[in-house]
Amino acid sequence: MQYAPIEPVTVTILINNYNYARFLPAAIDSALSQTYRPLEVVVVDDGSTDESPDIIRNYGNRIRPVFKSNGGQASAFNAGFAVSRGEVICLLDADDFFFPQKAERSVSALLAHPEVGWVFHPVHREDREGNGERVPSLDKPLFIDIRDGALRGELPGPPGPVTSGIVMSRDLMSRILPLTEAIRITADSYLGFVAQALSPGIYLEEALAVQRIHGTNLNTLRRDRLLTEARIHLLIAAEMRRRHPELWRLSNHIFSRALANYHRAGTADEICRSTVRSYVHDASPVEWPDLFLRAAYHRIRRRPQRG
Repeated sequence: MQYAPIEPVTVTILINNYNYARFLPAAIDSALSQTYRPLEVVVVDDGSTDESPDIIRNYGNRIRPVFKSNGGQASAFNAGFAVSRGEVICLLDADDFFFPQKAERSVSALLAHPEVGWVFHPVHREDREGNGERVPSLDKPLFIDIRDGALRGELPGPPGPVTSGIVMSRDLMSRILPLTEAIRITADSYLGFVAQALSPGIYLEEALAVQRIHGTNLNTLRRDRLLTEARIHLLIAAEMRRRHPELWRLSNHIFSRALANYHRAGTADEICRSTVRSYVHDASPVEWPDLFLRAAYHRIRRRPQRG
């Protein structure tokens, strides 16, 4: 793929942080060290109780700080986007970091394809010692447009990369934000689903960021992982239906799979229960049989085999 010459559009790198003081300087430094300009770095501190606020203040006017009470990842995205000025928004979790050409490559891909609203890319994963997974590069960037399938209710596969692999045009992000603050964690899953449903995009061929794997973000090892995933995806389905009613078929599909996981988790959860009640109330009665039959299908399909 040939990339267009870089034009002087402003990039915002939006860093969301909560009690990641041990990682935060590396994240901010990686944002400030980008090869692309003009660029602004917005750092949202979501009510940290560690040394994060002092670290942020020490950067002075090199960054734009936002201090707020704790409300979760979605609220941090909302607060950061509200003060941002960039025409291109790069999201960065405070425990991750970017490679220097991240912004330049992302802007170039967007300018080369004016019809796209998002750029995703893979991320490497590593632990505190630098050990981890290196994602192999693709042969070339991929142009992706699944909007017609989303209107039919077809899931796009994985919701997209983690937060630090997501880049959006300001226009597209303004169609998605603000998010309900009930989505306290993994709001990036919602962004990935909805961005693909609303706009074509580009998936770049190489990793441009590193995701740190550590004790507080190892969701796959949580004992309540299934319940947590069910809660997140029920909230995603409800928010998608509320904000983008034209995607009701897609939100119904996400809802049914999440409901199946909630039943399989076998643990009562008030957030799940209230979200299910609200979603069913908002759905048309003619949709109810499909919602629950799909949930039953997914629950049976994923039941562990005996013997």
